[in-house]
Amino acid sequence: MEILQLDGLEPQLFNLIGPLAMNPKVLRANNNYPFKTTERFQWYIAVEDSDVTGFVPVEQKSGGYVINNYYVHNDDQEVLAGLLEAVKPKNNLYAIVQTKHEAIFSNCGFQTEHRWTNYIKMIYNTNKNE
Repeated sequence: MEILQLDGLEPQLFNLIGPLAMNPKVLRANNNYPFKTTERFQWYIAVEDSDVTGFVPVEQKSGGYVINNYYVHNDDQEVLAGLLEAVKPKNNLYAIVQTKHEAIFSNCGFQTEHRWTNYIKMIYNTNKNE
């Protein structure tokens, strides 16, 4: 598996993500929320045998960085963990996580900050010894 890192408006991003972002099955896996990007995003894209197997967009906001509306084919834990490892840990890195992926994010150093029905707000623990 190769992990690509692309800026939010790079043409290659649209070529790779476009077919998935407009696929009804992928949208259903994302609870029917659309994917979006701007110049404030960095995208981490897992590619295997020239197929995109998942992606994690990271948006830079005034209060830090946010992972939101990510996708992994068949909820592949190995792909998601690989994508999360590729995201360079930054201070104030938050993630809005689907409840079914809580354990994977936790194993990658994220801690729960708030729970909703279908999502969990998690923050990256820069001190993994806590």
